[in-house]
Amino acid sequence: MNSTPKELLKTYWGHDEFRPLQEEVITSILQGKDVLTLMPTGGGKSVCFQIPALLQEGICIVISPLVALIADQVAQLREKGIKAISLSSGITTSELETLLNNAEFGNYKFLYLSPERLQQELVQKRIQQMNVSLIAIDEAHCISEWGHDFRPAYLKLNILRELLPNISIIAVTATATKRVQEDIISQLNFKNHQFYKTSYLRKNLSYGVYKTQDKNHLLLQILKKQQGAAIVYVATRNQTEIISALLNQSGLKALPYHGGLTSENKKKHFELWFSNSHPIIVATNAFGMGIDKADVRLVIHLHLPASIENYFQEAGRAGRDGKQAFALLLQTANTSQKLIQQFEAQTPDIKFIKHVYRKLSSYLQIGYGEGFDQKFSLQFSDFCNRYKLYKSKTYNTLQILDNNSIIRFNEVFRNTTEIQFSINARALNNFSNNNPKYGTICDYLSRNFPGIHSYKTAVNLSKVSSDLMVSQNNIQLLLEKLAEQEILSFENKKNDIEVTYLQPREDDITINSVSKYIKYHLKHKQKKVQNMLEFLKLETHCKSKYLLSYFGEETADCGICSACIKKKKTAPNLYKEAETAVLNILEGKELDSRNIIEKLPIFESSILIETLRNLLENNQISIQDNNTYCIKNK
Repeated sequence: MNSTPKELLKTYWGHDEFRPLQEEVITSILQGKDVLTLMPTGGGKSVCFQIPALLQEGICIVISPLVALIADQVAQLREKGIKAISLSSGITTSELETLLNNAEFGNYKFLYLSPERLQQELVQKRIQQMNVSLIAIDEAHCISEWGHDFRPAYLKLNILRELLPNISIIAVTATATKRVQEDIISQLNFKNHQFYKTSYLRKNLSYGVYKTQDKNHLLLQILKKQQGAAIVYVATRNQTEIISALLNQSGLKALPYHGGLTSENKKKHFELWFSNSHPIIVATNAFGMGIDKADVRLVIHLHLPASIENYFQEAGRAGRDGKQAFALLLQTANTSQKLIQQFEAQTPDIKFIKHVYRKLSSYLQIGYGEGFDQKFSLQFSDFCNRYKLYKSKTYNTLQILDNNSIIRFNEVFRNTTEIQFSINARALNNFSNNNPKYGTICDYLSRNFPGIHSYKTAVNLSKVSSDLMVSQNNIQLLLEKLAEQEILSFENKKNDIEVTYLQPREDDITINSVSKYIKYHLKHKQKKVQNMLEFLKLETHCKSKYLLSYFGEETADCGICSACIKKKKTAPNLYKEAETAVLNILEGKELDSRNIIEKLPIFESSILIETLRNLLENNQISIQDNNTYCIKNK
């Protein structure tokens, strides 16, 4: 391809200029170097490997830990007319062969897959046969035991260096401490490499932690005062519904967003929020991936995130357009204690993890040694209720099993049908011979679902309809008639969890193989909770400075976070002097904030901005349509 990086940026992304360091990263890759890139959320990490891949002959192999993230990036590339493909879980060997053939011979530019899929011998052999231009490791912090979302399967990614020793590798992530950075470089066996890190400093973003007796009341006050798009993060799905309803009752336009919504409703709510038709979205941490909305003015947390990394990424979704924005965390007197109690109550030990794993296999009717690479749908509440499992603790267990490559756990919303024949195979055969109207579907179900005579079996009616070339509505009617005659029983269920077994079921043996990682993960998670509590308790130490220091970056006090503002308020004389100076230069004039700052160099700009805010609140000055300030007529 003869295009330049900037031409591709314009053609496919619609931008004239690169964001900071993107062009340098792209140049290094095109020079054949390995690259580790750290860019904050929304910094444009994917462009750093997508553009050089488009400029070179061959296919780019992209490793990502998240099924939803893979699907999102593949969909975005296809919308741009770029050929991309993914190797999803739960596909047959023949389907995998077909996808690999397409990747090798179909002129695709991107092949996305999980670290677990990469471990398959067939996949490794076929990748060696491909004309690979670049290897990209997304969410690279997962490779480090000190990362906030360590995944043991990432430790095996150095196989790529063995399979493709002369191909450049780019590892990208949003957040990584110095220790994690060193671990990534070591684990991937980087040699001739470059390291790029954009500053985490966000001069326009004010971090605030505020205590209150009534978080909902303070939330309403903030949202009514500060106009613009906002994200309100809460801990549970139920809270998204409750808080969004509260905001709507108060005259604000808000929508809930969580993993239990249908795909259609998720898309609808996102689009209404993105267009600012409903500027407030109340969400669990499921809301985050793929968000590229520059004009978010507020991110508010009504709960404490589990780690500094999580908080920093979520807070960082505010103010990407460079204009003033706020990341506010609201707490009550018992917030810290509540987080500790929740951590203890919701954090499973090895014994509980083994128990849940066994019950999950029983619930899905997976025999010992079976289940490998099979996909199952289930209703999470039903599963927990059946075995009397605490939901939050069980949910966290499934995530731990996912992180350790035991299962692939994904939140979905899908209607499924479960069918079981009520009569044995011989009786069914006699019935089919005497009732040819039902013979075809009975024969199909018996042939394709061997266990359907013994237990309830999930059946995809859409696939049945396609295979038999009969409308889904007619399939449903036939099943209802068969149920009336007590030939079978069937039940329509609304499932919200999808599980793929990445290893055969072996109960304790399966868990024991990764127990040391799980124990380390739980201990490490506890340390991160302590770091979060430390951040919360800072009263006079700059919030922004603490966050950047956590990631190994030194900076001066920001002057605009809640701690810095509190410190300033201990020097009232300085603010009084600033108020007098501002009023004097506005006498008979209208000036914007930039001119005021230029005319009063003896004061810090943050002090003058705070002074203007105070004068506005006290009705001493007003702001005009052209964003200039003037003394208010009395």
